[in-house]
Amino acid sequence: MPIVGRLRGLLAGRPTNAGPASGEKRAVVYLPTWLQWDTMRQRPQYLLAAFAAAGHPVYFVDTRETAPRRAAGVQIVPGLEHVPTSGAILYVHFAPIRALFDRFDRPAIVYDLLDDLSIYDADEIGYPEERRVRAHHPHVMAAADVVIVSNPLLAERHRAERADLLLVQNGVDPAIFGTGVARPADLPDPDPARPTIGYHGAVAYWFDFDLITAVARRAPDWRFVLVGPVDERVRREADLLAAMPNVELLGERPSDAMPGYVQGFDVGAIWFQITEMTQGVTPLKMYEYLAAGVPCVSTPLPACVEEPAVATAADPDTFVARLREALAASGDLNLMVERRKAAEAHSWQARLEPALERLRALGLERVP
Repeated sequence: MPIVGRLRGLLAGRPTNAGPASGEKRAVVYLPTWLQWDTMRQRPQYLLAAFAAAGHPVYFVDTRETAPRRAAGVQIVPGLEHVPTSGAILYVHFAPIRALFDRFDRPAIVYDLLDDLSIYDADEIGYPEERRVRAHHPHVMAAADVVIVSNPLLAERHRAERADLLLVQNGVDPAIFGTGVARPADLPDPDPARPTIGYHGAVAYWFDFDLITAVARRAPDWRFVLVGPVDERVRREADLLAAMPNVELLGERPSDAMPGYVQGFDVGAIWFQITEMTQGVTPLKMYEYLAAGVPCVSTPLPACVEEPAVATAADPDTFVARLREALAASGDLNLMVERRKAAEAHSWQARLEPALERLRALGLERVP
């Protein structure tokens, strides 16, 4: 999370547009953070697209954009001057951005606890207390009209703060990952003798470098491909991993290219350490692998253990065994259909519905 991402919101201007008319659905506004629409698309971008599909005008503010544009029904704009000052729902997942709340006329606030708050701790070393996420979190929890959490464990941890919080778990757009696209040119060509064990997403401090290194050593004829940005805090570990003869780190690629990579994997792997922080994670990539019909093997994150279509393993030998089983069954069309059906049950539209229902019940879905 770049430091500039924390400061950008203060330079975003002020909303000036007229809001939706009385009786119309409120506009959903995403205030500027470090996220970009086209890079490392995550839960916020997908939920915003789901809001748009539900009929809300949606604005994604990113001051790095040079001009307004539209994608997935969402208006991507370079500053707050492009968004309505009234009739807005502020979708917030980064608590310090509350500094911008007072620029809106009586906004509704949806606060999304998409990760354990400890995920920010390492990035905030040296910051004064008032700049840290944990300092702002209680204020946003109190101000929010609707609080949603991405994982049952996170719900347990925060229930005492808000008894009315809602579980809105991560999901997938089955059409995006299930529709066949061309294989990316930088992905190794298919080779039954050298299957591709793929991963897409950030390579960061929660990544289990010891596990993937041990697995890659035990399976020298397999190719291990990682697609995603490398956090500079683990650059040394990533470079050592990339030096292995059967491991390749391709780096970050556009979000729109991800379906091609995922569909090109023989098995999709999730190499997360098991910690207090990651236990509250429901990886989007799990559902994206399944939507593409690709078998998935993961470390035993609770969310992955609970998904019947996903195999889990905690140690290198068992992980290799689960990968071998997945490769042996990779051509089974019935299993492929089952994986895709499992993913369809977790569509973003279905996931968002509890939050939409709560907004309706509170009289906040539409402008009074």
